[in-house]
Amino acid sequence: MPAFKVGSVPYVNAIPLVHGFEMWPDSSPVEVVYEVPSALPSMLDARHVDAILVSSIEALRKPGRTMAAGICIGSEGPVESVRLFSQVPFAEIRTLALDQSSMTSNALGMILLSDLYGAEPATEPAPPDLMGMLDAADACILIGDAGMTADASQLHVLDLGEAWTCLTGLPFVWAAWIGRTDLDPRLAFHLAMAARDILLGDEAAIREFVRLGAERTGLAPEVVHRYYTQTMRYRLDDRMLDGLREFQRRLLARGVPAHHFPSIVQPG
Repeated sequence: MPAFKVGSVPYVNAIPLVHGFEMWPDSSPVEVVYEVPSALPSMLDARHVDAILVSSIEALRKPGRTMAAGICIGSEGPVESVRLFSQVPFAEIRTLALDQSSMTSNALGMILLSDLYGAEPATEPAPPDLMGMLDAADACILIGDAGMTADASQLHVLDLGEAWTCLTGLPFVWAAWIGRTDLDPRLAFHLAMAARDILLGDEAAIREFVRLGAERTGLAPEVVHRYYTQTMRYRLDDRMLDGLREFQRRLLARGVPAHHFPSIVQPG
C-alpha cells in the first residue's frame, strides 16, 4: 500500500505534478485521488488525504495550513486556463456567475474587476458551463480545462493571470501542495521528486505530459506544449511567495478572512 495519499485538482495543469505517481501505481509511495478545488479541503480536514494540490486561497484562510516547499501551479502573465468571459465591457458588469468548482479564481476575479475597472457585480455560483452561465449573468469565470477551451468568440475576455501581473507586477500562485500542521517532510520529498521532470525541463517527460494534455482537452499538441513550457510556472520560489502575500493583502483589504500565511515544509 502507498505510504501517503493526496488529493489533486483534475485539470491538465496538474499532470506534470502527479503523473509520476500514476505511472507505477502498484509501487508508488503516493496514491492520488482527484476532486474539484472546492471539495478538496474537507478531504484534508477529515484526514482522508495527507495533502491536497488545491487553490492557494485555502492556505491563507485557515490557520494551521502548511505548504510543501518548491512546487506550485503558477503563472507570470497570461495563464490561459483561468478566464473571465463577459457580454459587456468589464466596467459595466453587474452580475457575475462564479465557477462553483473554484475558490482562488473567483476571489481574484472580484479583486481585478474592482481594482482595474471599478466594477462590484452581484455574484452567484454556477456549474462551469459557458452558455448556461451567460444566460443568467453578464459575465462568468471559468477555470481549468473548461476555462482553457471555452469558445470566446464575440465576448470580452479577461485572462486573470495577465490582469494580475499587469496590476501588481508579480506572478500568481494558483495552487500548491497544502497540508495540515503534520505535513510529513517525507511526503514533501516525494512531491518534489514527482515535479522534478517539469522543473528540469526533461523533454521526454514533457512530450508525455503534452500527449496526455492534448488527449484530455482536444487542444493541439503545440498549444499544450507552449502551455507547459512557457505559460505555467511550477517552481514555488521567493517571487511566487511575494505574489501570494500580495494576494493575501488584497483579500484582507476586501474584508476576506485570509489572515494566515502558511509555513513551508521542506523535503526530508
